[in-house]
Amino acid sequence: MLVNNLWVRASGDLNGVPISIQFRKEWEAARDAGNYPQCVQIAWNASTRDDSSGFPGASEQAQILLFHEALQAALEPQENAVVVMMITHSGINQWIIYCNDLEQLQQDLDTVPTEKGLYPIEVVADEDTGWNTFTQVHSAIQP
Repeated sequence: MLVNNLWVRASGDLNGVPISIQFRKEWEAARDAGNYPQCVQIAWNASTRDDSSGFPGASEQAQILLFHEALQAALEPQENAVVVMMITHSGINQWIIYCNDLEQLQQDLDTVPTEKGLYPIEVVADEDTGWNTFTQVHSAIQP
């Protein structure tokens, strides 16, 4: 595996609303490999929200965690893609993924189990050879 599965979590407020950002501890190994020029962002707009935290409700949060684990299991084994960040804010979970081949990523994404129906996600992709999408968020949370 290109990077280990150790994650760092940063929590705080953004415009008075709680935010949680998790990222791979050793993300530089994937960036420095130079094999991941495509940035894919997946957004899950929660249908439930905990009013005290702004995060998805507990049962939906459990579904999101299962999706996160299935996403890594589907995308990372062949080292075509690496999930590097997850952001939770205002009822939206967003994953930032870098990949080499978008067609392969789509095929791998199609293998994520959907026993309970399709996931409420939106997927966008852009070329980002400098990892600007990731580094803008990462640099904003550094002390």
